[in-house]
Amino acid sequence: MIDQSGNTNLNRPFPGHEALFQQTLLISKIRLTGMLKKCISMTDKMLYDICQDDQSVIGSPNIENFKYLRSATNVIELSYAKSIELRFAQFQKLIDPNSKTTVDLSLIAITDMDDVVSTEIVAEALSRHFQDIIKTNCLSFCTLFGLAQSDIAKAPLTEKHLADFLRASLHGLELPAKVCALLFRNYETVLLELIPEMLQAVNEPLIKAGILPAQSTHSQTVNSKKSEQGSNKVSSANQQVNQVNHRYIENWQSSDIPLGTTEHALFEEICNYLHTWRPHHERAHTKQSSAFSQGKPGQNRQNRELATHEMISVLSMLQAVQPDSIKSAIQNSEDSVSMMLKSEMLNSVQKIGLPNDSYQMNREDEDAVDLVGMLFDVLLSERDFRDEAKNMMSRLVVPYTKAAVLDKRLFLTKAHPARKLLNSLTEAVEGNHGDGPQERELFSKAEGTVDRLLADFNEDIAIFELLELEMRTYMDQHKRRIDLAEKRAKEAQRGQERLENARMLAARELEARTQDVELPAIIQDFLSRYWTHHLSMIALREGEKSVSWDSAIQLANDIISILNSEPADARFATILKKRTNIEAVLSSSGVLADSSLALVHKIADSAAHYRPVVKVKPLEVEATVDTEAKLETAELNATPIDQSGLSESSLRLVFNKDALDYNDIDVDYFKELEIGTWLQLEGSNGSFSPIKLAWISPISSRLMFVNRRGVRVLVVSVEELAQMKKQGKLIVHEQESVFEQTLDRVLNRLKTDFA
Repeated sequence: MIDQSGNTNLNRPFPGHEALFQQTLLISKIRLTGMLKKCISMTDKMLYDICQDDQSVIGSPNIENFKYLRSATNVIELSYAKSIELRFAQFQKLIDPNSKTTVDLSLIAITDMDDVVSTEIVAEALSRHFQDIIKTNCLSFCTLFGLAQSDIAKAPLTEKHLADFLRASLHGLELPAKVCALLFRNYETVLLELIPEMLQAVNEPLIKAGILPAQSTHSQTVNSKKSEQGSNKVSSANQQVNQVNHRYIENWQSSDIPLGTTEHALFEEICNYLHTWRPHHERAHTKQSSAFSQGKPGQNRQNRELATHEMISVLSMLQAVQPDSIKSAIQNSEDSVSMMLKSEMLNSVQKIGLPNDSYQMNREDEDAVDLVGMLFDVLLSERDFRDEAKNMMSRLVVPYTKAAVLDKRLFLTKAHPARKLLNSLTEAVEGNHGDGPQERELFSKAEGTVDRLLADFNEDIAIFELLELEMRTYMDQHKRRIDLAEKRAKEAQRGQERLENARMLAARELEARTQDVELPAIIQDFLSRYWTHHLSMIALREGEKSVSWDSAIQLANDIISILNSEPADARFATILKKRTNIEAVLSSSGVLADSSLALVHKIADSAAHYRPVVKVKPLEVEATVDTEAKLETAELNATPIDQSGLSESSLRLVFNKDALDYNDIDVDYFKELEIGTWLQLEGSNGSFSPIKLAWISPISSRLMFVNRRGVRVLVVSVEELAQMKKQGKLIVHEQESVFEQTLDRVLNRLKTDFA
């Protein structure tokens, strides 16, 4: 079936292809449905644990999510198996020359957009990890039927089809978004774990039959190549480090990277505060103060100053194993990281062979130690790091202190590689809670980068440049995933606002026609339910200036006119003349055939028995009766909005603008906010998470923000943002990167201490 070049012979199915194809279908169904069951079981356990942790009660959203999944499990499994059979059947039809390939050009409903994007994410993960083995499997299927290699994308077990099996099984089920998200996340995890084994089982009968036998050794060849590459990894990495070291040192010594005027001014201001703050702070910590100089260098003459090379030697010794005191300071907000680090350094000087004398640091080196300690104090206390990430980032304290002692330019230029590496590491782990393989993979990469820095950093700053380059390159690979998630968030919010606007337009038209008249109940129900829905759908699809809109408006006008101007005995027949238009309205809500006709007759009958009544507006005096109720409502509207969480449930805020407390200057600032601007929002745990302005609604002018993963976390008005800023729940940074933002916060803390 294969020529010497490896190309398949076209239009010549393999002997016994039908039996082999059915065998592969059976193996695929058994393996894949087993994976789905494992996925559902994992999701079931997660939802159960959530209910247990939150002590959810009957009727709560968590319990309802749990019940929805269990009630839909059998349907999902059956639909999943059918989708596999359908995909295999569609591929089998390709060998029939009379069969026609159809292309699905149907529009995707806005409610299905999340599932579509989740499917793309799963397919992308499969492609990234198993592209070669999946391509081999697809080529085997094409060879089985004698199809061209160009038909590989139509094979039943491509990345896209494997991911789409779950989406197809969920189609038509009204599962909560949270349940669907968990299903896709666990489905991706299970596929990444079991797909190689499944594809090997599918390929085995094909290989035994003589289809692409050379591919049976493909995986062994790949593994041997990976082993060979792994053996050379250390030597090649060392060569790359040496090359970067040489290039970096040359550039740095020639001062090609300019010092920033703004950074220099900020550094000077922080140091001025630091020199005044340090003596008072150390006296407040009497247990540690005896270890340090109590003023300027030379003031305590019996203590010898540590030379810079001695400082580096002590820090290199501490770099290998993080002192327990620093770990404790990280966990305890009352302790100072810099105080603990200085104590460890001065207590360890004898371990590097120095005499048993009293030592102190010179002011410049002590500034560097204090500033790095404060930097990490602020970074780890204010940023959204889970405990594992906080422990990992705390291991950077010693190497960054050593870098600051070696090179004070760390604080004087944004281009410093140590700054850039800290920015990249923070971006990788901030808000990363390990939800899904990609998140865990990204965290593992960051953890490996920290391990390499601790192992390889001696006195060459170049290692920071190399590690930052590798980290940034790796993170760029995840950009497409984040862009997809952000695109999904924009589309979902745009669709939601368009629907809200359409409903508002329909409600406005209804109120304009019914506010002064008392209509029969059946006609009022028809207009408020079916007609407004029909009108809102027209507004979404065609707009207010369309013929369909004018026709729907005219129908409502005609019905009300018939009630008020036609004699009672003529109304029934006149309404029936509008049957076609009424049924068009009813059909948009799914009311068809006999049900539609029956409802038309009910409308006509109620019109015949209608006696016109004009609504009487209540006197203004009567309006004072509910004064207390109105006051209670006003107090409710004036309640400050709790925006501490970042959940989907707090996305839309219904507010009374007059009850908000904000500064007009902040409102003006947020009105000019540009797409892509990053802010920091306080979370439920008190830490601040970065949020990016991703979209501004052209309808409501509300602003939509996403997190670092492209997930929508906040949709608010500019007035609400201004109030959150005034309440201290929102931080607006002038600086863009994490390092500069954290230095600003260090300065603010020093100013607060003085205040």
